[in-house]
Amino acid sequence: MSTQKLPVHKHPAPTQLRPRPQRGQFHSERQRYGESVLGAPLYYFPAEVRDEHSGIVMAGTHGDEVTAVVTLSCALRALEAGLRRHHVILAVNPDGCQLGTRCNAHGVDLNRNFATINWQPNGTVYRWNNAAEERDVFLSTGERPGSEPETQALCRLVRELDPAWIVSIHEPLACVEDPLQSPLGHWLAERIELPLVCELGYQTPGSFGTWCAEHQHPCITLEFPPISTDAATEDYLQVMTDLLCYQP
Repeated sequence: MSTQKLPVHKHPAPTQLRPRPQRGQFHSERQRYGESVLGAPLYYFPAEVRDEHSGIVMAGTHGDEVTAVVTLSCALRALEAGLRRHHVILAVNPDGCQLGTRCNAHGVDLNRNFATINWQPNGTVYRWNNAAEERDVFLSTGERPGSEPETQALCRLVRELDPAWIVSIHEPLACVEDPLQSPLGHWLAERIELPLVCELGYQTPGSFGTWCAEHQHPCITLEFPPISTDAATEDYLQVMTDLLCYQP
């Protein structure tokens, strides 16, 4: 990974949060943007204050990365109504989230299925867990680029919303990958105390980030460290709610 020294930012006042007893349910409108392989609805939460700076914050591309999903959900439920400036997708891959698999119900790694110039047809491998020494667990990349309904629906939604930026939350590589080294990338890396990198150090053909780059949608990949859900929902709650209200 290539890293860059971060500038010092002045932080605005923390975003106002609901009292903890009121955070059990969603208070935001959600809209359906598609359907998964198994028929689960694909939902997003539209920005409450939308303008030319509105972005997308998303998680759950890999169904075994539950800490990111739960932490983003907690932030969405904790935020006071009427403050959120960005769209939210909690589960890009709801079938995988329900089954506990990295892939969708077709066995496809959605983050290798996007219709990019470098998409590869012969599958991909990943590590079983963070302690594994090798990437040796096989997944499909799809019968063709963009073959999966979850991939197709997400691309349609991004084109429709035309966001100013996208933050895609994953785990557990403990970094902020921002090829553009944008002010948001610097802000996020500083706030969450993770290194800002230009690349992850390995090839990701057919990834969402590559698709975004090819279509001029600035995309930052936030990789949580290997951290428990309990710890992440406490340690990262304020920065996640501030991200949902971020203003350049």
